[in-house]
Amino acid sequence: MVNKQAIDVVVPSFRLNEALLLNIIQLNKPASFEVNTYIVADNPAAVIPEKLKALHREGRIHLLINEVNLGFSGTRNKGIRAGHGKWILLLDDDIVPQPDLLEAYAAAISGDENALGYAGVTFFPEPVNAATRALELNGSVGHFKMALHKPEIIWAPTTNMMINREKLLDGLFDTNLKAGGEDVDFFVRHWLHFRETYKSVPDARVTHPWHDNGAMQTNRMFRYGIAASQLSHKEPEKNYTYRDFTNTLETLLLLLIAAPLAWFTGHMALWLCLLVIVPLAEFLTNWFRAVSTGRTYSPAVAFHLMWVKNCWEAGYLYDVLFAGRLNGFAKRIDMGFVKQHPSPFRTNRWKIVKLIILLVLVVIAVCAVGNSSL
Repeated sequence: MVNKQAIDVVVPSFRLNEALLLNIIQLNKPASFEVNTYIVADNPAAVIPEKLKALHREGRIHLLINEVNLGFSGTRNKGIRAGHGKWILLLDDDIVPQPDLLEAYAAAISGDENALGYAGVTFFPEPVNAATRALELNGSVGHFKMALHKPEIIWAPTTNMMINREKLLDGLFDTNLKAGGEDVDFFVRHWLHFRETYKSVPDARVTHPWHDNGAMQTNRMFRYGIAASQLSHKEPEKNYTYRDFTNTLETLLLLLIAAPLAWFTGHMALWLCLLVIVPLAEFLTNWFRAVSTGRTYSPAVAFHLMWVKNCWEAGYLYDVLFAGRLNGFAKRIDMGFVKQHPSPFRTNRWKIVKLIILLVLVVIAVCAVGNSSL
């Protein structure tokens, strides 16, 4: 039976950091709701802090320990299935919530008890270096605080989201999505099935630290690229894919394939120029972006902007090639899910800037190669 006046707080955790988890456990409890907290340890070898063991024995939390590593999807599913509250609040284990987080959600529920779900706001600290500044500029943290800017949204990361148990689809989070993207898939599937969006709760606030203390996020962005590729071949997300111009890595791959042709036709000098021009145009585009949107002339920020973008695209291309999804080459997915079957070869100002830079550099290279052969 679903308890209509209960909130289940579900927190998957590999680290089991006592101080951070206590911030969640000790949240102010709204008077009109029963609150049950489920800490699901996805680390069979983890040393459980004594304080968490005591809280579990006292019945103040429910501590579940996976016998094998289930990953984020399987662990969240286990926590969801363990509870009975109508409202399920999904939180990450490394966030620091405002003490009134649950009260903010309770106030929102009182305004609409039949909502599909609610979206809170996740803040990141001020950038601490070029890497974090680039993540801020390229929009990597934008979805985390979308609820600040829009009254309703269709998906957000699971750092701070609430879902209605009475509107849960079978299967919950897709455990086949190993690289990530399970949060996008989960919320988008529910949005499309029920034809309802998630209502924003700007006062439901948490703060998330920069990953790895602000270090360059090579592996994470690579995994996100793999996840996007997987989503682009999955229902219902594949209905939001389209063909596009080749990106930097795809273009370089085509150039490498064309190397024998360049050799046999005597155009190796031009081929080598193109091999330099393509990444150079990418860097210059990101530098213009850093100056235009970030108001910084820092080459380091431009480099990190280029790096995170290309790590994401590398992950996408990796999945296309090594998962045998060759029809995914030069295919994109609209992560905003604005319109099904979007038109191909869409442009934006940065694509136009990059194209202009490419054309200028190619003309210079052709002229230089031509003059050297005279």
